[in-house]
Amino acid sequence: MINRPRRLIIYIMLVFFPLLTVFAQSSAKKAFDAQKYEEAVEAWNKLLEENPDLKDIHYNQGNANYRLGDLDEAIGSYEKALSLKDKNALADVYYNLGNAYLNKQEVEKARDFYKQALRIRPGDQDAKANLELLNHMPPPPPQDQNSEDGEDDKEKQDKQDKQNKDEQKDSDSQDENEDKQEEQQQDQEDSEGDEEDQQDQQQSQDEQDQGEQEQQEQQPSDGEELVNKEELMNAQQLLDALKDRETENMREQIRLKTSGKDNEKDW
Repeated sequence: MINRPRRLIIYIMLVFFPLLTVFAQSSAKKAFDAQKYEEAVEAWNKLLEENPDLKDIHYNQGNANYRLGDLDEAIGSYEKALSLKDKNALADVYYNLGNAYLNKQEVEKARDFYKQALRIRPGDQDAKANLELLNHMPPPPPQDQNSEDGEDDKEKQDKQDKQNKDEQKDSDSQDENEDKQEEQQQDQEDSEGDEEDQQDQQQSQDEQDQGEQEQQEQQPSDGEELVNKEELMNAQQLLDALKDRETENMREQIRLKTSGKDNEKDW
């Protein structure tokens, strides 16, 4: 089966394109011929930015992407080249689209594009050979229902795993928030406990200071204590004097009484 991309379309027409454009086309073609396909794609991309109306560049770009194995990019470039006016170039576009879809194992699309190429160019032997080969190929087997169910189960499992991860993440975040709240509450309680201890210590200190002050007020000073002692001594001396005087008076009374009795006898 022939499924290689057809020739590049390089128009070197000094009448229609500036010299720099022709030079860029030639440089891109040299990169393609040297199998430097990425370099060729970059060169044609730059050329399209400067000259978006050059439809043939899309075709060349599609061939480079095809050689790189980027079939989706190749198909996109080929489809943009379907507005080419040249019939042979357009037949090549359809043929290469058929090859691209055939490599993607999309047989029906490949068959349709080979037919389009033959309508434009009936003598295309490559398109005929590929179409004949496709017509003799057995139809693709139906997709296994178990495989579909397996894919559905896998998709469901992936969704469930993602949901479990999200729930676990939310749970971890909630636990972290609760831990932070408990830590903040514990810090607040510790702070309040420290304040209460400080208040108790301050109250105890105030009570102690007040007791010492009252004790100091109750205890006389040295001067006051000396005065009190002198007053006590004077009072004691006064009491002793009174006692002596009382004793003397009693003695005098006894003497007088005794003296009276004697006189009474004398009588």
